[in-house]
Amino acid sequence: MTASGDREKARLELQKQLDAARTQEERNSLGQFATPAKLASEIVSYAVSLLPPNSKIRFLEPGFGTGPFYSALLQQVPGSRIEAATGYEIDSHYGNPAKELWRGAELRLHLADFTKAEPPKTEETKYNLVACNPPYVRHHHLSQTQKRELQAAVTRYLNRKMNGLSGLYTYFLVLSQAWMANHGVGAWLIPSEFMDVNYGRRMKEFLMEKVSLHRIHRFDPNEVCLLYTSDAADE
Repeated sequence: MTASGDREKARLELQKQLDAARTQEERNSLGQFATPAKLASEIVSYAVSLLPPNSKIRFLEPGFGTGPFYSALLQQVPGSRIEAATGYEIDSHYGNPAKELWRGAELRLHLADFTKAEPPKTEETKYNLVACNPPYVRHHHLSQTQKRELQAAVTRYLNRKMNGLSGLYTYFLVLSQAWMANHGVGAWLIPSEFMDVNYGRRMKEFLMEKVSLHRIHRFDPNEVCLLYTSDAADE
């Protein structure tokens, strides 16, 4: 087994242990649903295929957890191709063990809230590959303060507005554009509900107007994967 394969085996065991230490109710309230390894591998494989062959990769995983997408990337491309890799994880229950797991890897893992982090300011420091299974937290689990801060961040960085009933995962997806390089690829594993509810209109407008949508892949009735590039015309 390769070094990346060994690390993935350890990651899966760690994920199992960490999930078992939380009740189902706790994980539901925090929107924590682990990404199956096979699914992460399929998503990363397709996302990488949209990048120019042999191009350097600057990778971002905003809702890191134990790093399923980062692990999948390491198993699919040579380390020399990864110019930078960054992760954000707000929950120390997952973040601290993940830091230990990935110690020695070329990864900058921040134990912080991605939605409050400052996006890169230059094209050279932005990311051309973003992959994420964001926290599925519905709006009624967000405080009014959180909603105001999230809406203000979208307005500040992207000059857009979000519906007040939007779930946390929609903010992760939209805010990520401020982190993406031109022609960068974003892959998101999210619930499909946004396609059928009123609050999803803002996100659908974003996907139609601000990025080039390559694929919506429906894995099952409760999950959907979006792949897009950040090369839509500027406003």
